[in-house]
Amino acid sequence: MKEIIAMHGWAGDSNQWSSWEKIFKCCDWEWQAAERGYKAIIPQTPKWNHNSNQVELKRVAICHSLGSHLIDKKILHSATHLVLINSFSRFIPSGKEHRPVQMALNRMMNAINAPNESAMLRKFHIKAYKPNYIDVESIESNLLHISDAGRLRLKQDLIRLINSDSLPIGLNSYANVLIVNSEQDYILANQTKEKLAEDLINHLKVAPKIINLQDEGHFITKIKNIKKIKHWLEFDHAKNMV
Repeated sequence: MKEIIAMHGWAGDSNQWSSWEKIFKCCDWEWQAAERGYKAIIPQTPKWNHNSNQVELKRVAICHSLGSHLIDKKILHSATHLVLINSFSRFIPSGKEHRPVQMALNRMMNAINAPNESAMLRKFHIKAYKPNYIDVESIESNLLHISDAGRLRLKQDLIRLINSDSLPIGLNSYANVLIVNSEQDYILANQTKEKLAEDLINHLKVAPKIINLQDEGHFITKIKNIKKIKHWLEFDHAKNMV
């Protein structure tokens, strides 16, 4: 049995996994997506479909960015495999990049529920998808549908991101972990990526594997790269991929 639960990051939603779902379901993977419900989508917290005692059961949690801190801790703890896409343990770096990152996050926090909220979110999404194409009109349409409850979650989760300083609670130390880093990520600092790898090496029984993607931004959009991640899950646990 092979199943996946995917968790989006801050200001994202479950629709971002549409290409992923098609690719995995074509190869007999069972797919579910968690949803925070920032926009006009009902919040969802999926559960694994299969009992953990089944032979050769593969439970995969795929988390984007803050998603590893947002996903249900029971899911994270019982996952046999974990894919961390442009994720982090501590978001704000402790070195020279600390101050500008902190200031940018403070500006984003102040924009929530303010007249410049939509402009802030639009700028964030364009930066997160860069260097890849993004349909700005569809983003702006979605931004008009943020509910009061969704806006509260958006603010609470940004606080969680700002305060993050360690690996997400519940991470199974026996899990097989794949770190996916985009070399053109304009959201995460390099020190933040290095800190995640260091923390995982200290936490896990088996060192994490790493994929470095040269042609992606904070969001992974290219089919070839989604298939590369699927290939690791199915075949390549014994070696790193570059």
